[in-house]
Amino acid sequence: MATWDERKRRQVIKDHRIDFARIDDVFDDPHAIYIEDFDHNDSEERWKIIARSSEYGLICVVITFRDEDIHLITARHAERWMVNDYEEQRKRT
Repeated sequence: MATWDERKRRQVIKDHRIDFARIDDVFDDPHAIYIEDFDHNDSEERWKIIARSSEYGLICVVITFRDEDIHLITARHAERWMVNDYEEQRKRT
């Protein structure tokens, strides 16, 4: 199950026009790229997921794990390098 901080959800909608409540299909993307985010792993393990959302297209979602849940930290539209990496991943699979 995906969880999030409601205040952070509203901020991501405002800043990046992406709603956490509408991106759960990224976890079903067979071409998704999972990258451990060592730069922000000070207090908890974090991952970046580059994946396609039916609502927003290719996005980058940052997550962590809290108990049995996936906790969404932020989301934004994919940058050019992310698009390139994702397309390369699709070609390989």
